Amino acid sequence: MKKTLVFGSLILLVLLILGGGWAVSQQHTTQTTTATTKPTKPKRPSKRLTVTELKRHEKLRYAAIIYYALKYTKLQRWQEASDFKAGWQVEVYPHHGHPQYLVWPDKNVTDQDKNLEPNRFKLTAKETVTYNSFIVHSFSKDMTQTTSLTKIAATISHHHKGRAVRQMVPNLTVKTHHN
Repeated sequence: MKKTLVFGSLILLVLLILGGGWAVSQQHTTQTTTATTKPTKPKRPSKRLTVTELKRHEKLRYAAIIYYALKYTKLQRWQEASDFKAGWQVEVYPHHGHPQYLVWPDKNVTDQDKNLEPNRFKLTAKETVTYNSFIVHSFSKDMTQTTSLTKIAATISHHHKGRAVRQMVPNLTVKTHHN
């Protein structure tokens, strides 16, 4: 009987040791799994627009100015240029020391298609943007609205539309005319 009791105690002791080792390994596995299953978000570059960036990149500046006109002004004729798939053609003309920018809908517009006066804007050295819009069938002055590059960049960034403006750049053609 003593042998049975000693033998049973040994089996019980071995089972306890094996069970304890198994429990520790399970706890370690759970902790390891928990630590490695947390997803990490990749860092994305900021899509905010800055005035510095707009000054450095001509086509991005034009895209931001056009986007602002389409989305944040009350100039109705600018809506004619709101086809993002067709794109835009910007023609730059010298005009009394400050270039004037004509904006045509469709990046592939031809001279034959340019029958009606386009929307246009002026950009001064002080970063003031003045939009002009000819009113069809009217004998009154053009509609105008003035803003700044700072406000354009801030508004677009505030509404998280920097990526949308950047996506406009490939659909923008620029033609510069000289005196």
